[in-house]
Amino acid sequence: MAKSIMKAAYVALALGLGVGLGLGANIPRSAAQSIPVEVAYVEMVSGNVIAFSQGKLALLDSLDSIGDRTQLDLQANSEVRICHYRTHKLVTLRGPLRALVSSNGVENAAAVVSTTETCAKPVVSIFQGGIASRGLSHGFTH
Repeated sequence: MAKSIMKAAYVALALGLGVGLGLGANIPRSAAQSIPVEVAYVEMVSGNVIAFSQGKLALLDSLDSIGDRTQLDLQANSEVRICHYRTHKLVTLRGPLRALVSSNGVENAAAVVSTTETCAKPVVSIFQGGIASRGLSHGFTH
């Protein structure tokens, strides 16, 4: 009797795994695979800059990420400054114009105002607390 219960349990388990594995072939790619790779971030924006990526529109703001193959539409008197990860360059664009940001760079050479300054992709820190400062000329005592 115990052997027949064990056999039934194994059969049920095998069928359950078989059904689960069979369904796996029909599951579409996960949502994470359809998210574009980040290729830049917004350092500064003034005016209205609209990003169009994967059928969605978004108004850009400072520190927003820009995915590969994102179209930027800058309205008149708008400006955006982005850090492009692959080229390590700060790129300034002024509107009105339309440009495409990809892993290779900004695809609208007439739109690029400056690319002389360098930048880097932000790094996530594992440390908490403390203070970060640049160019402090004041001495502090402990």
